[in-house]
Amino acid sequence: MRRLFQLAIRSRNLKFGLARRYTSTEASTSEEDATPPSLRPDLNFEFLLNEKNLEAIKENILHRKGVGDIDRVHEKWAVIQKMMNSGEKPSDINEQKYAQLWNELYDEAILIPNMTKDGVPRGGEENAKKVAEWGEKREDDCLTAEKLVQTWRSLLHPTDASGQRSYVFLGALASLEKALLDYAHERVCALGFRPITVPDIVSGEVTQACGVMQRSDHPIQYTLGGDETHTKLSGTAEMGIAAFLRGRTFQEEQLPIRLVSLSRCFRTEISKSASEAKLYRVHEFSKVEMFVVSTPEQSDAELDYLVEVQKGTFQALGVHCRQLEMPSEELGASAARKFDIEAWMPGRKLYGEVSSASNCTDFQARRLGIKYKSADGTTKYAHTCNGTALASTRTLISILETFQNDKKGIGELPEPLRKRIKQRGGPLRFQPAKSLV
Repeated sequence: MRRLFQLAIRSRNLKFGLARRYTSTEASTSEEDATPPSLRPDLNFEFLLNEKNLEAIKENILHRKGVGDIDRVHEKWAVIQKMMNSGEKPSDINEQKYAQLWNELYDEAILIPNMTKDGVPRGGEENAKKVAEWGEKREDDCLTAEKLVQTWRSLLHPTDASGQRSYVFLGALASLEKALLDYAHERVCALGFRPITVPDIVSGEVTQACGVMQRSDHPIQYTLGGDETHTKLSGTAEMGIAAFLRGRTFQEEQLPIRLVSLSRCFRTEISKSASEAKLYRVHEFSKVEMFVVSTPEQSDAELDYLVEVQKGTFQALGVHCRQLEMPSEELGASAARKFDIEAWMPGRKLYGEVSSASNCTDFQARRLGIKYKSADGTTKYAHTCNGTALASTRTLISILETFQNDKKGIGELPEPLRKRIKQRGGPLRFQPAKSLV
């Protein structure tokens, strides 16, 4: 089967003069010499089309919300096999039909989710496994963050800007958000992550390669154009970093490569309850994102390291959190394993996700052409991991609700925030402010 597939690929490429896969030539890590990717990713068809893997792939799809149809992939391949075995010369095969078959094969195959790692809980969110817990849990009656700051004149909702989810931080909240983001970014950089600034506008091809699958009933990305192939507003800096790394080949000794980016994130999410309204589920927010390129042997340890970085960040902020290993239905298309950190929000009386970390194995790397050259000269696909160092609005909610006092103000903030606010000419005054106008 492998030999036939290679022959089919070669025949198709020769016939149409196109390499429908990413090139396997070495790409320099410099921007000038990076090899641009071709139109189609090098999906792992040797695995997907092996009959011995069929039942395992079907079971994995079932546990990943049923997205993807491996039977249709095999059906498309069977038609291509029949055409290749017909005895016709490539020049005699109907070009339009042949091209359409290959397009259909890739369109079906790209929807197949990553294989779930052994030991990951199966099922929905209710099956998440608690791994760790830290910080004192405040359980007395508290105001929600939004009610707490009503008299501060520091949170505004100008609906004429972009609808019901619009918000403006003024004065105290703007300073607190800046201190949070500065703290997280500086901490991650101090741990050796290389800072990078990337575009917030990326192609639909890149977002799909990262594992974001659009839904016709409710699009999960903002599209800048008339159809799904147009550019998107990025949901996380992970996408901009992925676009930057696309088509690159590294030397094994360079790995792992650890990057961190502060960016704006755009989401079309809908609130599921009153507690998720206002600042909890918004259409745009700021986030510090970590991204790692590693060898396959390094990626499990890199995921663990990202989680340790996250835990250290939130422990220093003094909020009560729990760490969860997320079940299969919560992994999206790209992750093979994922951990979330949820912060306690005492005003809302709920845990809210403030951070997540995923090992995407070679799922993204294959779709983006991210490779490395091993010591023996073999070119292989890298693994990618990503993790949120801090997301602004939900972390703000947890901070405000945890540190509020009975005077509808804020008590002493954790040291990393006090330090940064003071450096900018504090103290930070959480009290009723004069109107801006």
